[in-house]
Amino acid sequence: MTLTQILVWEGQHDFAKRLERCLNREDGSEILRYDEEAEHPSSDAPMEADIAFISTSALRRYDRNHLAWERIKGIPVIWVGSGDQSVYTTTSLSERVVLPAYFNCASLETVMRHTLRSTNHFGEEAQPGGGGTAFDKAHVDLALRKEGSFLYQAACMQQLVDNARLYGALSVSVLIRGGSGTGKEHIARMVADAHPDYRNGPFVAVNCAAIPEALFESLFFGHVKGSFTGAVRDHAGYFRDAHNGTLYLDEIGDLPFYQQVKLLRALDDGVIHPVGSSETIKTNFRLVAATNRPLNRMIQEGTFRLDFYHRIAVVELYVPTLQERGPDEKILLFNAALRQSLNLYAQEACEPPELPYWLKDWVSSYPFTGNVRELFNKAARMAAYYLGHHRFEQAECMHLLCAEALERETPETDELPDFTSKTEERNQVLQALEKNQWRRSETADALGWSRKTLWLKMKKYGLSD
Repeated sequence: MTLTQILVWEGQHDFAKRLERCLNREDGSEILRYDEEAEHPSSDAPMEADIAFISTSALRRYDRNHLAWERIKGIPVIWVGSGDQSVYTTTSLSERVVLPAYFNCASLETVMRHTLRSTNHFGEEAQPGGGGTAFDKAHVDLALRKEGSFLYQAACMQQLVDNARLYGALSVSVLIRGGSGTGKEHIARMVADAHPDYRNGPFVAVNCAAIPEALFESLFFGHVKGSFTGAVRDHAGYFRDAHNGTLYLDEIGDLPFYQQVKLLRALDDGVIHPVGSSETIKTNFRLVAATNRPLNRMIQEGTFRLDFYHRIAVVELYVPTLQERGPDEKILLFNAALRQSLNLYAQEACEPPELPYWLKDWVSSYPFTGNVRELFNKAARMAAYYLGHHRFEQAECMHLLCAEALERETPETDELPDFTSKTEERNQVLQALEKNQWRRSETADALGWSRKTLWLKMKKYGLSD
């Protein structure tokens, strides 16, 4: 990102140094200070800057507001402060984006991206006739690629898809590794669809973690009528169901050791013996397996057979976590999931809303340990909230998004935090207020207090207005 001039008007909020640390200054960009302490030019000519960061408190202190606004007219503005609407809604500026006073680099980038995209303004970097900015093109104007219902954009995902197509065309067994919720079955279907012969056959998906011990052989190898109590008809089994197609063994790391032994022989020669039958049946299928378990460590511990591993893992594909796919892809997927959920839940057509900057910031920085499955869950929550309220309210939405984390962190007792001294208690209260941008309801919830208790503590320590 190349910025030539950045206008900073701090007021009571000290954020210029933090701004410098977050922005790339190697390109020679310059920060212009427009504070009370600075020497202001006597001219009332418009100032030249690519973007302005203005403290909401500056309006209360500076007695040359009219001249100031005339001089910065036309410059994209990002407000820094508490977000008090009364401070800036009286101005003529159309961009009213508020960055918290204690912002981090991730939130700064998100807000800048939103502001520059909305104003279509980026100094000399604007592309003639392009309808966007260089920053916009590099970070925002990204399109998700689609393979069936599988969405991706990151370079690591493109490499994965390319490999799935490449090795999918070969008649080799493929093992897909990746965390829970990363989309391993989508990759398995890509592998199956890439083979010139097997793609025309069935795709049989088996969850190995849910195979009842007593029914293992019957489910995989089949059985004949009358072979055991309850066998009222012949059953083909998974191997025959997948004939001339693909057998997908999900969660294969959860197979018990003895079941691995029974599968190994059938996978090696393709010959099975249905339960209760003396006949042998030849099968032909493509094997694709998947797991989120550390098979190498399981082999060392003796819980997974080495020969079975070599049979199922001629080629290995790794599905990156959502964290590895990067913040831009998280936001793109969240937008796509939100649109999908709105179309699913709404009784009539609903125009997808623009995500507020604080929601984009949360999505881009949240780890999503449940990967894409968790992201779609969070997006569905926001879709339901939006359909009910027709807006995104930050406090309520953040409570919904972080509900599980709050539940895990909530102590079993109703005891108040244990502060060893008044000084420590005051510091804890101050930190909680700053973290929640001095919103008393959220701060009280974070401390486990009532609003009245918080107000009394603030008054006691001189933290109230």
